[in-house]
Amino acid sequence: MRITIKKIAEEAGVSVTTVSNVINKKAHRVSQDKIEMIEGIIKKYNYSPNMNARALVKSSSRLIGVLYFSDQKNLDFADPFVTEVLDGIQRVTKEHSFFTLVHSVTKTDDIGELQKNWKFDGFIAVGFSQELFEEVNRIVQVPIVFIDTHLEDEVFNRITDYPNSFFINTNDQKAAYEATAFLLEKGLTKIGFLSYEFDQSKTSVIQQRYLGYHQALQDFGIKPDEGLEYTEEQQATMISSIDKFQAVLVTADYLAIKFIHKLKQETIFYEKKLSIISFDDIRYAALNDPPLTTIRLDQIKKGETAMTTLVNIIDNHSNEPQITLLNGKLIVRKTTY
Repeated sequence: MRITIKKIAEEAGVSVTTVSNVINKKAHRVSQDKIEMIEGIIKKYNYSPNMNARALVKSSSRLIGVLYFSDQKNLDFADPFVTEVLDGIQRVTKEHSFFTLVHSVTKTDDIGELQKNWKFDGFIAVGFSQELFEEVNRIVQVPIVFIDTHLEDEVFNRITDYPNSFFINTNDQKAAYEATAFLLEKGLTKIGFLSYEFDQSKTSVIQQRYLGYHQALQDFGIKPDEGLEYTEEQQATMISSIDKFQAVLVTADYLAIKFIHKLKQETIFYEKKLSIISFDDIRYAALNDPPLTTIRLDQIKKGETAMTTLVNIIDNHSNEPQITLLNGKLIVRKTTY
């Protein structure tokens, strides 16, 4: 027998509205005894409300789309940055009875397809480019919170032109400056830069960290050397030239841990005593051998802040700041000498 909200109401001897209020956690006018009785019946039948039907009736789905930008077709859940942001989001969604649909995005057509099949109350977009941001704003009409999406200053200066857009970013340029300055103050002047592939001409997280690295070198009277700058794909070449380096600034903990692993495979990690500092302070950073010196960016907090922003907009109709800029914190462990 198919269990409906009407059948639950009949068995409990209450109205359909009362059952609906209990399901939606809005039963402040219902006695605790009735709430417990209704919840018992729901549990007995393992009843689950039809979310699409609820969305049509209430013009609200409680569904949030979590969009990760990726150059690859499939999202890499092995990357701790991905999972920690999602962890923060999920902590808030559960508390406020929202649901999430996680999807990797390579182009705006992906978002268009999602919107054809699902009704969303809001979106969280992670790591989008300026070009993708502009396109998204043309096709998304609900509130959207961007995490780690750096735009040109001229766009942020007219952010009120995008009333549905909100940003949770780290001050990545400042964080990279402070990390590089920390190494320079130790007397280390030959500092390499290791990152994922990026376009130096386009604003992004890595580009901002690259600019901070360059600015610190220049302020300490050191001319940046492109011969010390490598991407993940060039690690073999970098390792073959390791004698040129005293230290390396790596743009992500996950990449730094993989780099250290490669140095160990080549049996030069302990011989060289290369100072390594990176970004994020993922959970594995403190467990690495040796524990990783890093800039703590608290990705879980970013996820929590993004989802809290949507909850306040959707449920409380509050005015939220469109730009939230978080600072990093240097965590000194054992990979800097």
